[in-house]
Amino acid sequence: MKPSIPSYYKNLPIAFHKIVIVSLLVSLFFILKAYANHLINQYNYPFSWLLTSLKILITYLLWAILTPLAYFLTKHIQNTGQIKFSRVFKFLLGCVLLAAFHQLVASRIDDYINYLNSGYMKDFFGRNSMVVLVIGSFSSFIELLVIGAVFLAFDYQKKFINNQKALIASQLNALRMQLQPHFLFNTLHSIASMIDIDTKKSQTMLSKLGAMLRSLLEYDAEQLVTVRDELKFIKDYLDLEQVRYQDRVTINYNVDPMVTHLKIPNMIFQPLVENAVKYGIIPTVDNGKIIITIKQEHSQELHEDALVLQISNTYNTNNTYVRPPGTGIGLINIKERLKQFYQNRFLFESDFVTPELYSAKIVLPIIK
Repeated sequence: MKPSIPSYYKNLPIAFHKIVIVSLLVSLFFILKAYANHLINQYNYPFSWLLTSLKILITYLLWAILTPLAYFLTKHIQNTGQIKFSRVFKFLLGCVLLAAFHQLVASRIDDYINYLNSGYMKDFFGRNSMVVLVIGSFSSFIELLVIGAVFLAFDYQKKFINNQKALIASQLNALRMQLQPHFLFNTLHSIASMIDIDTKKSQTMLSKLGAMLRSLLEYDAEQLVTVRDELKFIKDYLDLEQVRYQDRVTINYNVDPMVTHLKIPNMIFQPLVENAVKYGIIPTVDNGKIIITIKQEHSQELHEDALVLQISNTYNTNNTYVRPPGTGIGLINIKERLKQFYQNRFLFESDFVTPELYSAKIVLPIIK
């Protein structure tokens, strides 16, 4: 099935209506230039706004109509490999022919308008007409090269943006692939420590882990997930840990239902939850607490409404528990992934609020 004429305009790197607007603005510039030139030279005949405007508008609106052909020539010269002489020759020949066609059509329409105004029609093969055609074709050729250069710049910009997106996506995938084995290793370590103590609990934990791995596989291809999906994964993880530390931890969720549909990076909050268990609950003899808060509020730092994800956990300063050495992979991944998604438009802070309370908070621009 052959493509329709409107499809050629839809495939342009610049929307056709924008091309028309630019053509009108360029036409206005040259109309005013013609008027200024008329005033400066003080011609002894009145300036015709109608005829001058029609002539210039026809010239540049005709270019707007011919943009698919101009873009076709621009695409022809593009090549990822070495540019061959034959390709350049064909491009220049195509530009010459298109410029001549543009000038031919524009000049004949202009002659017809002059005929309606004065009753005189120029001879198509007359000397003056041929001179106008040759000189005008050269001007059209220069204009066509400018149009081609604009299209070429837009195409290369599009390719650059697509390459940047692909690079960022690969970096994010690498970070996520680094995080998932880290999470899995820590979870399996928790299950292994329970096997000899309580077989039934370890079996329950394995079942929970299976459900979590299924969730990971379901959302593996997604860079962004809803707060609802991320929260479900976190709840499954904390349910798993509560099997192990059920007498030592209380978990409170303060989640605004209005934000659960918002998008956040996949597994961006889970490492903070894991750290809360590792450094806040494991060292605690009893009465440990984890508070998860997710809400929307206006951020003075970001100067806009933002999504706030915060986790706080108690810390026992009196116990003699020695912290296990951490690799820091979770926190490093959080910062790197946030930079990839939001550049500098985010906040991430973690510190002790009091000697007995540790808090970590992520503030993100809202993605619906």
